[in-house]
Amino acid sequence: MITRYRPRIIEAFWLTLLILYAASGMKITPFHGDEAMHIYTSRDYAIAFINRQPEQLLVVPPFDMDSTPRLRLLNGSVMRYSVGLSWHLAGLAENDLPPRPGWDWGMFYDQNVETGHRPTEPLLFAARTVAVIYLALSIIAIYGIGTYFGGRLTAFIVSALYTFNPIILLNGRRALVESALLCFALLLILVTLHIVRQREQHVKTRWYAWLALILASTLTLASKYSGTVLVAGAFGGIFAAECFRVCFRAGQQTIVARLKMLLKPVSALIVSGLLTILLLIVISPAFWSDPINRARDLAVMLQEQVEVVVSIQPDAPTTIPQRIEDIITQPFLRSPQFFEQASWADAAPITAEIEHYMASPLSGIQWGVIFGSVLTLLALVGTVATLWPRLRPYDSYSVSIVLWVCLLLMLANLLVNPLPWQRYYLAYIPLVSLLSAVGITALLQRFRPKIT
Repeated sequence: MITRYRPRIIEAFWLTLLILYAASGMKITPFHGDEAMHIYTSRDYAIAFINRQPEQLLVVPPFDMDSTPRLRLLNGSVMRYSVGLSWHLAGLAENDLPPRPGWDWGMFYDQNVETGHRPTEPLLFAARTVAVIYLALSIIAIYGIGTYFGGRLTAFIVSALYTFNPIILLNGRRALVESALLCFALLLILVTLHIVRQREQHVKTRWYAWLALILASTLTLASKYSGTVLVAGAFGGIFAAECFRVCFRAGQQTIVARLKMLLKPVSALIVSGLLTILLLIVISPAFWSDPINRARDLAVMLQEQVEVVVSIQPDAPTTIPQRIEDIITQPFLRSPQFFEQASWADAAPITAEIEHYMASPLSGIQWGVIFGSVLTLLALVGTVATLWPRLRPYDSYSVSIVLWVCLLLMLANLLVNPLPWQRYYLAYIPLVSLLSAVGITALLQRFRPKIT
């Protein structure tokens, strides 16, 4: 009996260790001003579920800078309601939240602290607990993704590379939207791989798989709107895998027959996409008053926000060569970026928190130039392996297609991004970690064919 379930027991033990490690460093993680903003927006939880006045969550123009309606429209709803539920369960109240807009970037650090803009430790702990839960779920998801790219060996390797990455740990432990984005985006990719693998094996895709795709897509978008890239990658990956299957694996079928084979999955994708948009509107009160115009307002505000940051950021906009360099170096060759505001370098409490955190083994593995370069080269090997069947440590073409569609869309997005902020590369790091894990597995199986 024990022998039969030994692999599952080992998997559970491994994932438990990784999750405990990720959670253990939560309290010593250096504070970021945006945490205060996201905690402030969790006031919406009190309005909707405690005061039971959801009609107050509707927004209409004008959207003044740092106004509550603007913050409500700019930021997804997942984290604000999750954080609100967390502090509510912890026995805290709406009055414990920091004042608008959470963190005032027009004031110095000390001024924000004096005026109550930095959350209290109990409030920050409650908010970060949610982030760590999402981070834990993302660890499980990346392990599951790894199984599609070389079995348990790849899964063990990629989950380790992901969990011990200091950039993932830093941002995943903070009360920011990044942990929720990682969680649901990776779950979305996992569901997508399940669907394409079943269809590749001519197994009927059940309705609940498409439902999972809809839910994961919705929650990815509702976590952070930049998740649109990975949602597009998931839908595009399924479509591309179906096109490949119909064109090259359908035998002696006529063109009409091939088109009929595409009709059902394409219809399922269209319906899933429409339901995703509908569900996103349902769980996003900021869109209730006028979904189309609010979407236009959001697009304008996102562009304005980028332009404002570029105008005040001394190292922005970055050049194309700089963006290419960041694409290569951010996953394994860069140190964690603790803040984007230059004035924070003069805040003694923040620098003290950073020093304490970096001195702890809980800050992750600081790869360094040598190890980081090796992992980057292994990612290149993994890239080749996903395209070359003789080197590929798995037997599925469809999962490679999904990975490449997601990766290409992500790269295109990063190439047009003018800001050198590390958080913008966060969703890209799991994909590169997966390529490194595939590269390691491919080399091990190349030289030791019996390894499993």
